[in-house]
Amino acid sequence: MDLNIYPLARQNNQDVHELAGLHAAVPPRRAARGRAQDRLILHFALEGNTLFSSDQTKQILEQLAQTYYKTAGSVTAAMRTVAETLNQQLLDRNLREAGSGRQFVGLLSLVVLRDERAYLAQSGPVHAYLISAGELQHIHDSALAGRGLGIGRTPPIYYSQVALEADNILLLSAQAPAGWSEGALQSLFAQGQDNLLQRVLAISGPDLEAALIHVRSGPGKIYQLKPKTTPATAVVRSPAIEETIAPVAREEAMASSLSEPTGLAATTSQQISPREGDMPEPELQPDVVESQEAGEPYQQEPVDLPTRLAATESVATTAAPPDQLRPKANPLSKALVTMGGAILATLSTISSSLRSLIRRMLPDESLFTIPGPVMALIAIMIPLVVVSVATVVYFRRGRAAQFDTYYAQAVQVAGYAQAQEDPQARKEAWQAVISYLDQADQYQNSQDSQNLRLSAHQAIDTLDLTIRLEFQPAIVNGLPEETIISRITASESDLYLLDAASGSVLRAFAVARGYELDPTYQCGPDLVGSQNIGPLMDIELLSKSNTGEATIIGMDANGYTLTCQPGKPPVFTPMAPPSTGWGKPLAFTLSLDGLYVLDPQVNAVWIYWNNDLSQQPQLFFAEEVPPMADVIDLAIDKNDLFLLHTDGHITQCAYSELEVSPTRCSDPLPYIDSRPGREGQIFTSLPSFSQIISTQPPDPSLLILEPEQQSLYLFSLRLAFQRQYRPSIQSSSGVQLEAAPPATAFGITPDKRIVFMAFGNLLSYAGMP
Repeated sequence: MDLNIYPLARQNNQDVHELAGLHAAVPPRRAARGRAQDRLILHFALEGNTLFSSDQTKQILEQLAQTYYKTAGSVTAAMRTVAETLNQQLLDRNLREAGSGRQFVGLLSLVVLRDERAYLAQSGPVHAYLISAGELQHIHDSALAGRGLGIGRTPPIYYSQVALEADNILLLSAQAPAGWSEGALQSLFAQGQDNLLQRVLAISGPDLEAALIHVRSGPGKIYQLKPKTTPATAVVRSPAIEETIAPVAREEAMASSLSEPTGLAATTSQQISPREGDMPEPELQPDVVESQEAGEPYQQEPVDLPTRLAATESVATTAAPPDQLRPKANPLSKALVTMGGAILATLSTISSSLRSLIRRMLPDESLFTIPGPVMALIAIMIPLVVVSVATVVYFRRGRAAQFDTYYAQAVQVAGYAQAQEDPQARKEAWQAVISYLDQADQYQNSQDSQNLRLSAHQAIDTLDLTIRLEFQPAIVNGLPEETIISRITASESDLYLLDAASGSVLRAFAVARGYELDPTYQCGPDLVGSQNIGPLMDIELLSKSNTGEATIIGMDANGYTLTCQPGKPPVFTPMAPPSTGWGKPLAFTLSLDGLYVLDPQVNAVWIYWNNDLSQQPQLFFAEEVPPMADVIDLAIDKNDLFLLHTDGHITQCAYSELEVSPTRCSDPLPYIDSRPGREGQIFTSLPSFSQIISTQPPDPSLLILEPEQQSLYLFSLRLAFQRQYRPSIQSSSGVQLEAAPPATAFGITPDKRIVFMAFGNLLSYAGMP
């Protein structure tokens, strides 16, 4: 959907056509993970005794937008980072200006639009109204009255989300005008552009500062309203200082020129006098383009809020000195001469001053005659000694003080977290505790800080239904460095690992200290009996003999298979090709009734009934065939097929041989949340899952690997979230698994007692609770 954004600003019944506190942005080409689909709108206002110029406000909002798109993770985590960044800068400014009376409270509304949903974060008693057909939603937290940004270490944030449809209207305002009653706002729905703006202004009174977002059908662009001409420079200001702006500007013009952000070009414009009761006819310009056309992000700098109003008066230029009229010398020679003269003059001045000081201090100045070069050397050495001493003192005492400051803040926020009843607010507070501890650890750490960090992680794990597993190295003496484990299958005593680097299978058997590699095991290409087999793509445990020896079946990308047993050469078996021929088989799985092959290149899943590879396979689907070009793995449970896509969503298809009720698919099958505070809600953002397996009865379920966080998500067969398994913060072996590279594969024993996780050539295992 397209978004038309209208700045609404009026002062003393005079329309202002620029709202500096409004900013819209789209993802840059290199946005952080999770940000590529987000469109961002910021609305910023101030209350108190200060003001910012239009350019200052725009610079602040542009830097906050860059911060958002460089923050990976969930939408709420990125919005919280933006609020914390702005809060810290405003707080620092308030602390610096504590004695001057120039203090303020920041009011911020963040809106993130993804697909057909809007996620909102409000800091302060701000208001948002969603106007749709027959319904008005007022989004406002009365508990934030009197609160905002810049007055405390932890920013107050109220999160919400709403569904959007074409022709919806979203209004953002720091203060709700008295005329914004439910009936008046509801009347704005389905109005044309001209009537919409006129009606909003008619019910808003003489003073207004708001943003109107009109949702329209379209390809996903953002259009920010720009009038044909621009009025005088707008500022974000508090009403209490409206009458003091001019004298402040005159008195501080010279001082502000030193602290005003540089590199911002001023825009000269003319004021348009509108007709009585009428607005100038605006024109829509594509101010924000689609994300694939956006420029690359620049290196993020801290948002340094200016402390003075920019001077508005021009500085008179001085006449050129007479030496500028002389013939110009060589630039390099001139520069060297100038530099040398400046250095000599400086040393001479320092020497003279120091000699005068020593003469006053010494009892008999006639006894001491120190040469000028020695005095200059002393003048240079004294600052170096002072800096060295200050550095030593800082590293011995200053770092401890910095640690104490951040640790005290972490303890304070931890107390706040324990008092929260709302699960989401409690989780955010504990995440803030970890953030403060991260900053404290940059200076030093203590047992108390480590204990507090562990408590914070345990609290978050409880809220996220996360169970930590104690992983330990699995293979005695490890695996070869070039190994890349891409698939794992296991029996009660044996472990089979598919090495993506060689396309071969490694076997390990259980010993007292874990698992030990079987150097005699043969299963892969370029072996006796392998014939034309290529690098294997997937493996499964086919059967187990009475003697305990397992048979493994592997498949390559050409539709050929190998069956392998310990102590025996592999057996090559080509699968009978389907009627359409093979594309590029990617994965397969086994069930009680057959072998299922995934071939996304030809958009098919083929069934070999009763594992008979000599018979031509049957297509799983009937008339309804879901798109499978991005499917990366599959799982089967009885008649239910689960297809895992690269974006994390799952297609579920129920097989049927009945003509009256053919095979049908649900694409996507939604993930249902069950974590505290989110029970019954649909997952709004999906992790980047990579592999899926179905577990056996009792309690059949789906285990899905999220590689970046080394996490295993456990879902029911209807995708109801049950719990999440993650490595311990630090294992008993001292290995910090969370700092390990992304997981490349996982597996579980048939009795579900042991789980395995691979990180390239590293393999770990843990007992399941």
